[in-house]
Amino acid sequence: MSSVVSRQLSVVSLLLIANCLLTNCKSDKPNVQPENPAITLAGNASNVLVVNEGNFQFDNASISYLNGQSGQITSDIFNQKNNRSIGDVAQSAAYWQNRVYVVVNNSQKIEVLDSKSFLSIGSISGFVSPRYVLPVSNRKAYVSDLYANAISVIDLATLSITKTIPCNGWTEQMIYHLGKVYVTNYWQPYLYVIDPLTDTKSDSIYIGKGAQSIVADKNDQLIIACGGYKTPQADTKIVFLNPVTKSISKTILFINDNPSALTINATKDTIYYLKTDVFKIPITAENTETAFIQAGARKWYGLGVDPTSNQVFVSDAVDYVQKGKVYVFSSSGTELAKFDAGINPSGFSFY
Repeated sequence: MSSVVSRQLSVVSLLLIANCLLTNCKSDKPNVQPENPAITLAGNASNVLVVNEGNFQFDNASISYLNGQSGQITSDIFNQKNNRSIGDVAQSAAYWQNRVYVVVNNSQKIEVLDSKSFLSIGSISGFVSPRYVLPVSNRKAYVSDLYANAISVIDLATLSITKTIPCNGWTEQMIYHLGKVYVTNYWQPYLYVIDPLTDTKSDSIYIGKGAQSIVADKNDQLIIACGGYKTPQADTKIVFLNPVTKSISKTILFINDNPSALTINATKDTIYYLKTDVFKIPITAENTETAFIQAGARKWYGLGVDPTSNQVFVSDAVDYVQKGKVYVFSSSGTELAKFDAGINPSGFSFY
């Protein structure tokens, strides 16, 4: 090749490089974001899964993993370990016997992962619009659904739906308590009761519409957050229910804003919930108190309490488009750490 041609190619190469810099051209390689630096947690902290919904129909849901011992955060761990997206709209996750079950709502499936390697074991399909999964034995779990008008019964060994239990309306969170499964329903004013021995709906307890999150306290009471139905003023309350007598012992009413993401501490004597800010009240309280952790400019979106360390995890959706953040607080409300999560971090699972 002549020296003239070589100089011409060199000039062309320089021009291309300059043009690339000026026009912010990008490499074909994916832009890999650096990992979050490790954070310091309490000595008895659990491992934490952050469920990042992603954007509806964008197939960009993800799972962030926080190692409770090292404090190291791994972003989008499912994609990293399995070289594929987990799907469209990650709704919730549950740990059971060394497996993690991730409910992927708009993909109409549950991804089943090894809890240590995060490699896919398989998936369960056939749902309409799944919301939450509740394992109740070695072989069986229940799955709530937005549109199915039924609870699905799944076999955890074969990863398949074996039957459905008719439950009219949008079913949400469930809890296995005193030998029964209690199912919240956003559209119907009843708390459904399922007998896990027969897989039948055995009772319906009137509590009001809008129920979506449920916990049990140290006195075996069920506590249910009703987030309103269509209008903020309808059934916006927290209900304390005696599951044996099926009677409501106490109701905390709200006028402005809806209580959501109800959770409870390790000793089961204090509840936390979102209502723009984070609130924290003892189960003996008769009224709500002042905000425990104020949102300020942040958009609190998800809430969880580590059942071993009592550390409080709150997610900030930022603008619902870019990646969100997770803040870690002590049980007294002191900010301990924060880290980047995926898009729309909405839930936590501890194990």
